[in-house]
Amino acid sequence: MFRRNLIWLIAILALALPFASGAEEAGPKAPDFSLRTLDGKRVKLSDYEGKVVLLSFWATWCAPCKQELPILQRLLDKYEKEGLAVLAVNIDDPKTVAEVRRFVADRKLRMPVLLDGDSKVLGRFNPRHSLPFLQAIDREGRRAFHHTGFTSGTEKELEEQVVALLGSGKTEKSESP
Repeated sequence: MFRRNLIWLIAILALALPFASGAEEAGPKAPDFSLRTLDGKRVKLSDYEGKVVLLSFWATWCAPCKQELPILQRLLDKYEKEGLAVLAVNIDDPKTVAEVRRFVADRKLRMPVLLDGDSKVLGRFNPRHSLPFLQAIDREGRRAFHHTGFTSGTEKELEEQVVALLGSGKTEKSESP
Protein backbone atom coordinates (compact mmCIF):
# COMPACT_ATOMS: atom_id res chain seq x y z
CA MET A 1 0.00 0.00 0.00
CA PHE A 2 2.78 2.45 0.95
CA ARG A 3 4.65 1.63 -2.27
CA ARG A 4 1.57 2.28 -4.43
CA ASN A 5 0.94 5.61 -2.67
CA LEU A 6 4.58 6.59 -3.14
CA ILE A 7 4.37 5.79 -6.86
CA TRP A 8 1.23 7.96 -7.16
CA LEU A 9 2.91 10.80 -5.30
CA ILE A 10 5.96 10.65 -7.56
CA ALA A 11 3.75 10.60 -10.65
CA ILE A 12 1.76 13.62 -9.46
CA LEU A 13 4.92 15.55 -8.64
CA ALA A 14 6.41 14.72 -12.03
CA LEU A 15 3.30 16.04 -13.75
CA ALA A 16 3.15 19.18 -11.61
CA LEU A 17 6.84 20.09 -11.86
CA PRO A 18 6.68 21.91 -15.21
CA PHE A 19 3.83 24.10 -13.89
CA ALA A 20 5.59 24.84 -10.62
CA SER A 21 8.74 25.97 -12.41
CA GLY A 22 6.84 28.17 -14.84
CA ALA A 23 8.00 26.08 -17.80
CA GLU A 24 5.54 25.76 -20.62
CA GLU A 25 5.63 23.16 -23.32
CA ALA A 26 5.01 24.27 -26.87
CA GLY A 27 1.61 23.36 -28.22
CA PRO A 28 1.16 21.07 -31.18
CA LYS A 29 1.87 22.33 -34.68
CA ALA A 30 -1.20 23.97 -36.19
CA PRO A 31 -2.50 22.13 -39.24
CA ASP A 32 -1.89 24.01 -42.46
CA PHE A 33 -4.88 24.81 -44.63
CA SER A 34 -5.74 26.70 -47.77
CA LEU A 35 -8.89 28.81 -48.23
CA ARG A 36 -10.08 31.48 -50.63
CA THR A 37 -10.53 35.09 -49.57
CA LEU A 38 -13.57 37.22 -50.37
CA ASP A 39 -11.78 38.45 -53.51
CA GLY A 40 -10.90 34.91 -54.63
CA LYS A 41 -7.21 34.74 -53.66
CA ARG A 42 -5.94 31.48 -52.19
CA VAL A 43 -4.38 31.89 -48.71
CA LYS A 44 -2.55 29.27 -46.66
CA LEU A 45 -1.81 29.43 -42.96
CA SER A 46 1.83 28.63 -43.80
CA ASP A 47 1.96 31.93 -45.75
CA TYR A 48 2.12 33.59 -42.31
CA GLU A 49 5.09 31.63 -41.01
CA GLY A 50 7.15 33.75 -38.59
CA LYS A 51 4.13 35.82 -37.53
CA VAL A 52 1.79 35.51 -34.58
CA VAL A 53 -1.56 34.60 -36.12
CA LEU A 54 -5.02 34.91 -34.62
CA LEU A 55 -7.51 32.70 -36.44
CA SER A 56 -10.99 34.01 -35.74
CA PHE A 57 -13.74 31.60 -36.77
CA TRP A 58 -17.01 33.51 -37.14
CA ALA A 59 -20.37 33.84 -38.89
CA THR A 60 -22.60 36.81 -39.69
CA TRP A 61 -25.44 35.30 -37.62
CA CYS A 62 -23.21 35.04 -34.49
CA ALA A 63 -23.75 38.04 -32.18
CA PRO A 64 -20.56 37.50 -30.08
CA CYS A 65 -18.57 37.20 -33.32
CA LYS A 66 -19.81 40.64 -34.33
CA GLN A 67 -18.45 42.02 -31.04
CA GLU A 68 -15.08 40.26 -31.29
CA LEU A 69 -14.08 41.12 -34.87
CA PRO A 70 -13.75 44.93 -34.39
CA ILE A 71 -11.60 44.26 -31.31
CA LEU A 72 -9.36 41.97 -33.33
CA GLN A 73 -9.12 44.67 -36.02
CA ARG A 74 -7.93 47.16 -33.38
CA LEU A 75 -5.33 44.65 -32.15
CA LEU A 76 -4.17 44.16 -35.74
CA ASP A 77 -3.93 47.92 -36.28
CA LYS A 78 -1.86 48.28 -33.11
CA TYR A 79 0.48 45.27 -33.44
CA GLU A 80 0.72 44.45 -37.16
CA LYS A 81 4.17 46.05 -37.44
CA GLU A 82 5.35 43.81 -34.59
CA GLY A 83 4.34 40.68 -36.48
CA LEU A 84 0.64 40.13 -35.72
CA ALA A 85 -1.71 38.77 -38.38
CA VAL A 86 -5.43 38.18 -38.00
CA LEU A 87 -7.32 35.85 -40.32
CA ALA A 88 -11.11 36.03 -40.07
CA VAL A 89 -12.37 32.60 -41.14
CA ASN A 90 -16.04 32.88 -42.05
CA ILE A 91 -18.21 29.76 -41.95
CA ASP A 92 -21.41 31.20 -43.47
CA ASP A 93 -23.10 29.30 -46.27
CA PRO A 94 -21.39 30.02 -49.62
CA LYS A 95 -24.71 31.44 -50.88
CA THR A 96 -24.42 34.37 -48.44
CA VAL A 97 -21.05 35.75 -49.57
CA ALA A 98 -22.71 39.07 -50.46
CA GLU A 99 -23.88 39.40 -46.85
CA VAL A 100 -20.36 38.62 -45.62
CA ARG A 101 -18.96 41.31 -47.92
CA ARG A 102 -21.46 43.87 -46.57
CA PHE A 103 -20.63 42.93 -42.98
CA VAL A 104 -16.89 43.36 -43.59
CA ALA A 105 -17.34 46.66 -45.44
CA ASP A 106 -19.73 48.11 -42.81
CA ARG A 107 -17.22 47.40 -40.04
CA LYS A 108 -14.20 48.48 -42.12
CA LEU A 109 -12.37 45.22 -41.43
CA ARG A 110 -8.96 45.15 -43.16
CA MET A 111 -7.95 41.65 -42.08
CA PRO A 112 -8.16 38.90 -44.69
CA VAL A 113 -11.55 37.21 -44.63
CA LEU A 114 -11.29 33.54 -45.58
CA LEU A 115 -14.28 31.45 -46.64
CA ASP A 116 -14.80 28.07 -44.94
CA GLY A 117 -18.37 27.41 -46.07
CA ASP A 118 -18.20 23.68 -45.30
CA SER A 119 -16.55 24.31 -41.88
CA LYS A 120 -13.81 21.76 -42.58
CA VAL A 121 -11.05 24.05 -41.35
CA LEU A 122 -13.09 25.01 -38.29
CA GLY A 123 -13.50 21.29 -37.54
CA ARG A 124 -9.72 20.79 -37.60
CA PHE A 125 -9.24 23.47 -34.95
CA ASN A 126 -12.50 23.15 -33.03
CA PRO A 127 -14.35 19.84 -33.51
CA ARG A 128 -17.31 21.18 -31.50
CA HIS A 129 -17.83 23.93 -34.10
CA SER A 130 -18.71 26.49 -31.40
CA LEU A 131 -18.51 30.17 -32.30
CA PRO A 132 -16.80 32.47 -31.99
CA PHE A 133 -13.62 30.46 -31.75
CA LEU A 134 -10.22 32.15 -31.61
CA GLN A 135 -7.02 30.13 -32.09
CA ALA A 136 -3.65 31.82 -31.58
CA ILE A 137 -0.65 30.47 -33.48
CA ASP A 138 2.88 31.40 -32.37
CA ARG A 139 5.74 32.41 -34.66
CA GLU A 140 6.85 28.77 -34.94
CA GLY A 141 3.42 27.69 -36.19
CA ARG A 142 2.30 26.04 -32.93
CA ARG A 143 -1.06 26.39 -31.26
CA ALA A 144 -0.53 28.82 -28.41
CA PHE A 145 -3.92 29.47 -26.82
CA HIS A 146 -7.58 29.48 -27.80
CA HIS A 147 -10.81 31.07 -26.64
CA THR A 148 -14.31 29.80 -27.21
CA GLY A 149 -17.01 32.43 -27.11
CA PHE A 150 -16.54 36.11 -26.45
CA THR A 151 -17.36 38.15 -23.39
CA SER A 152 -17.11 41.92 -23.41
CA GLY A 153 -14.43 43.02 -20.98
CA THR A 154 -11.89 40.34 -21.84
CA GLU A 155 -10.10 42.55 -24.36
CA LYS A 156 -7.26 43.47 -21.99
CA GLU A 157 -6.51 39.81 -21.21
CA LEU A 158 -6.50 39.00 -24.93
CA GLU A 159 -4.16 41.90 -25.65
CA GLU A 160 -1.79 40.73 -22.89
CA GLN A 161 -1.71 37.23 -24.38
CA VAL A 162 -1.01 38.63 -27.85
CA VAL A 163 1.76 40.91 -26.55
CA ALA A 164 3.37 37.94 -24.76
CA LEU A 165 3.32 35.92 -27.99
CA LEU A 166 4.80 38.80 -29.94
CA GLY A 167 7.70 38.66 -27.51
CA SER A 168 7.67 42.27 -26.44
CA GLY A 169 7.52 41.20 -22.81
CA LYS A 170 5.42 44.18 -21.81
CA THR A 171 1.93 45.48 -22.31
CA GLU A 172 1.45 49.06 -23.30
CA LYS A 173 -0.96 51.29 -21.46
CA SER A 174 -3.76 51.82 -23.90
CA GLU A 175 -7.45 51.81 -24.42
CA SER A 176 -9.01 48.40 -24.78
CA PRO A 177 -8.71 47.14 -28.34
